[in-house]
Amino acid sequence: MKERTRAILETAVRDFIEEGRPITSEYLYDRYDFGIKPAMIRWELQELADAGYFHQLRPSGGRFPTRKAYAAYVTSIEPHADTHPGIAHPRRSGRREKVRTSSPETLPKEIADELGVMGAGYDPRRGIFRESGLTNLIQDFELEAHEELLEVVRDIERLEERFISQLSTWEGDEEPWPKIFVGETPLTKTKLLSVLVGRTHGRRDPFFILAVGPLRMDYEKSLALFRALEE
Repeated sequence: MKERTRAILETAVRDFIEEGRPITSEYLYDRYDFGIKPAMIRWELQELADAGYFHQLRPSGGRFPTRKAYAAYVTSIEPHADTHPGIAHPRRSGRREKVRTSSPETLPKEIADELGVMGAGYDPRRGIFRESGLTNLIQDFELEAHEELLEVVRDIERLEERFISQLSTWEGDEEPWPKIFVGETPLTKTKLLSVLVGRTHGRRDPFFILAVGPLRMDYEKSLALFRALEE
């Protein structure tokens, strides 16, 4: 993907996460300098839509990111990613002092309150799984049908079971943490959820943390918080 095309994609997804407004070429032209006119931005957006990164509810309306677009955006905010200088990166300042005073008992609720998602935590040594913030998850969901709500609820009901089952494959994993899954994940079956999984290190044993949110969750803020917790 060309650098300019990638910059348009990442900027459009980030702004949609922040504002929830359908993306148009005029909106991007007014706010950002990509060095091209609205007609060319419109052509770039159409190319991205043809590649599966955006969809439209109406031919004349703005565009909405797809799971593919969110996944590409998440990759852009990974450490050392080669991104456009106009793309904001996670802010780590102001978080370390707060999270260092957190305990395993309170951490799921703090994650839920801070990120506006559902937070969860698992203590392997004691075999305790805690959840908090289900209301956050449900009330902010843009669900189009009753069946979609049922899909989400079914996944949440099985979250603990699936997490414990998956944990054995992660415990010796040397790949970077935290892990982030957009859409279908090892812990959920619906395509409507994204899941962030991280680790903290207490005095002796690791403690696993989760953030479960909609596709339009604040990935930058979530990743920044989880990285601070890991450190």
